[in-house]
Amino acid sequence: GQYTPAETIVLHPYARFSNANKFAGEIDCLEALAHAKKNYRIDDDRIAVRGFSMGGAACWQFAVHYADQWCVANPGAGFSETEEFLKMCGGKEPAALPFQRTLWHLYDCTDWAANLFHCPTVAYSGEVDRQKQAADIMEKYLAEEGIDMTHIIGPGTAHRIHKDSAVEVERRMTSLAKRGRDIVPNKLRFTTWTLRYNRMLWVTVDGMEEHWERARVEAEIGRNNFLSVTTKNVSELTLDMPSGHCPMDMTQPVNLVIDG
Repeated sequence: GQYTPAETIVLHPYARFSNANKFAGEIDCLEALAHAKKNYRIDDDRIAVRGFSMGGAACWQFAVHYADQWCVANPGAGFSETEEFLKMCGGKEPAALPFQRTLWHLYDCTDWAANLFHCPTVAYSGEVDRQKQAADIMEKYLAEEGIDMTHIIGPGTAHRIHKDSAVEVERRMTSLAKRGRDIVPNKLRFTTWTLRYNRMLWVTVDGMEEHWERARVEAEIGRNNFLSVTTKNVSELTLDMPSGHCPMDMTQPVNLVIDG
């Protein structure tokens, strides 16, 4: 590939060819990663996800749906949602039916943007690439969540990676990889539309009041063993911190408040 970071294993999944790693291609990627972890010494806290063009679309998808798995994401070009991307390509697509719009929530990354609160993202676009739209619209939705997105833009560049931009992207990726993941952050934010994707770090959504409507969980670990959780469209949840990582004082009871 174009990027070959030092002291790094680079895994290129085939992912069922031209489906942008959706459906079976998504599972192929997860199984390929599990296979690499089984056979090589992989640091779970320093795994990055990246891709360009169709791989960029896949990277957006993996970043927002599995945000707690990566120390950093680097999507380049590609597409991140359905409606505006198809308009950009000429507006020739027929109007979507209501059930189709509902199912767009499965993979439209704009609907899951809040999850990038837990995944530092270094987006790349060529300045004159039509697929710059993917990062632009994600930047818009992230701003609504109060999240600033780093967007490296290759000057005067079409659908390729500018050599100077690649240096800057790699500098940032390396720095974030050295830092690694925070697996028990004091503040946690999670959005989902389906129990197909129901976990973020130490929170698991076990039940939704209405499937295919947005569900949200915000949790914060405070002082004096205080843990506050607010939810929307969630009927059941589990809080589960990895052994040895719980920041609570184990000699004192936990004061847990859910939705007041």
